[in-house]
Formats: sequence, structure tokens, C-alpha cells
Amino acid sequence: MKALLISGIYRPEIGGPATYLPKLATQLLDQGGQVEIITLKDSKSDPVIEHWKVNYINRDQNILSRIIKTSYLIAQNAKKFDTVFANGLFQETAIGLLFLKKKSVAKVVGDPVWERARNKGRTNLNIVDFNNSKLSINQRLQRRFIRWSLNRFSLITCPSLELKSIITNWGVRRPIEFIPNGVVIPEDENTDKKYDLVSVSRLVNWKNIDKLIRASAKTKSKLAIVGSGPEEITLKKLAKELNAPVEFLGQLKEEDVKKVLASSKIFVLLSDYEGLSFALLQAMGCGIPSVVSDAKGNSDVIRNKVEGLVVKINNQIEIENAIEKLLGSTELLAKYGAAAKLRVKNEYEQKNQINKVINLMRANYYE
Repeated sequence: MKALLISGIYRPEIGGPATYLPKLATQLLDQGGQVEIITLKDSKSDPVIEHWKVNYINRDQNILSRIIKTSYLIAQNAKKFDTVFANGLFQETAIGLLFLKKKSVAKVVGDPVWERARNKGRTNLNIVDFNNSKLSINQRLQRRFIRWSLNRFSLITCPSLELKSIITNWGVRRPIEFIPNGVVIPEDENTDKKYDLVSVSRLVNWKNIDKLIRASAKTKSKLAIVGSGPEEITLKKLAKELNAPVEFLGQLKEEDVKKVLASSKIFVLLSDYEGLSFALLQAMGCGIPSVVSDAKGNSDVIRNKVEGLVVKINNQIEIENAIEKLLGSTELLAKYGAAAKLRVKNEYEQKNQINKVINLMRANYYE
């Protein structure tokens, strides 16, 4: 199978699609397929050398010009492939495929209209309340464009049942398949614990890293923050003001991320929304427990007092108490960590989950 893979972000950037596409590409190659990637990058970033061709469009240019260039590149390249898989850039992909009869799969991991509104400070609502609220004219136009785009694909896949319901309510009428993400389970290692807490994510406001920094300062817990994003300067300033024991590690290669996770006691994810966090699964695979917000995508994976602790995102005291409870008990750290690793082995093994997506890409029921 010849597959064209498309995403708005790519490694070494942090984020689900940037992590997922190389794994999908590798597995396709292992099965005798051919792969090419189209993605965006900042003009100052160096291209990544891969075992497959990566086509880049500069992200930092006029958005209309970028959409036109990306759509044209997709249209030109898609002619050579059997199927197209988009983990982002849905509008550009739909435009590019408009006059081509191609099998196409879209992997949707969130609501870009909500994310854009949160990142620009235009809403404080969570994803569910936002989707049930009255949107602005601009947001309604964005939603219509996304709905139109997704309805151009052969089918949709998403990593959470909550998100599947949300996408359906947008008016998307294509088949939607629920397929959770997966990770490779590392070998057991005895690693010294350098950090009490660790976070791996894009630094955007709906990830609530500020709450984690406040908890780090209050509990005097050493915190490692992996990732970058628009909130980075603000978060560094907050950590300095609170004299919090925080180390900002920036963007790291995947192998280095795993090393940081393995050298940490607790993974913390306090986001308002998650489809299914790769970083959370990686932490579980490393055998460390988690403290997560009660967002559905988190609590579906981490069961309270089984693989970790689930807290109410707006209760700062509950967050701090959960951290102190785990750090104060080596027994709980070991118990929850072992349960987390076992669950990943049983339910989220990478090869199995990616094969489910590849089977969709090969399916014969496309229009």
C-alpha cells in the first residue's frame, strides 16, 4: 500500500500527531508499504532526516497563502498514492482531494475551533460546554468548514468515545471508528528518580500547567516540564515568582522524553480536555502512576486509586493533596505504577492499535 500521511505538526515538535505519524510510517514500511509525509514547520526549524520523504510547508506565512500551497502540494502528491491519511490539516486535505477519487482517513484528536478559542483567550469553557454553547459568527464559519472537510473523507477515526459523540454532533456523517492510541512498552529499568513530578505537553492554557506549577511550589516537589508553546514565557515567569522547583526542559526527542519519564515519580496531566494523551500512555508504560484531571479522556485511562489519582481540575487543594499523598507513600507509588504498566500492556500496545488504523486504510468500503 502506498500511503500519503498528512499532519500540521511533526517531530521534534511535541504533540500527538507529531508522535503518531512516524510510528504509523514505520509500521507501514515494515509491512512492505511506501510512505511520504506532508507537514508544516517553522521557517527557522531544521528539516528532519527520515527513512521516507517529508515535504514541508512553512507555517509562519500568510494563512491563505499557506492553505493554497498546502492544498496544491497535497493534490499533486496524492495522485501517486493508494490512500491518504490526515492527522490534521483536514481543510487543506479536503481541498486537495476535491477532484481526486482517493481512499482517505482523517484521525481527529480534538476540536480545533475550541482549541483556537482557548488559546486566544476567547473562551474559558471546557470542550463539552463550548460545543453546547452559542458560537460566534467566526466560530460557526470555522465549524462549517471543518464539517465540510471531514465529510469529504472516506471515514474518520478518533481516540475517545466522548470525542466521537462530539464529532457526530458537528454534523459529520462519515463513519467514525473509535481506536485508542498505543505505545511501545519499554523494558523494566531501575532508574534513579531525579524528579518528583513530570509533565509532557504543548504549553497551551487549556493544559493548566500553571496549576501544576502552583502545586509544585506548595508541595515543594521538583517538577520537570517537557514541551514548548505560547504559554512558555508566562509559565517561566510564574515559576520564578513562586520560587517553584521547576525545570523547563523544552522540546526533547522521544527517547529523551522516555528517560525523563523513567526518572520521575509521578506523571501529572491537568488538562481541560484530552482525546487520549500519548505522554500519559508513555508514562504508564514506564510504570509510574499519574495524577490526572477528571476530563473524560484522562479518567477513561486512569481509574481513581487504581493506576493513579483523578482530581477535579478547579480544586487546587485536591490537586496538591493528591500529589502529597502519592509522594508520601512508596507503597502507593509502586502499586499504582505496576497497575498502570499492566493496563498499557493489555489495552494500549502500539503495534495492535496502529494495525487497526492500517486495516481501515486498506478497507474496501470507501465511496
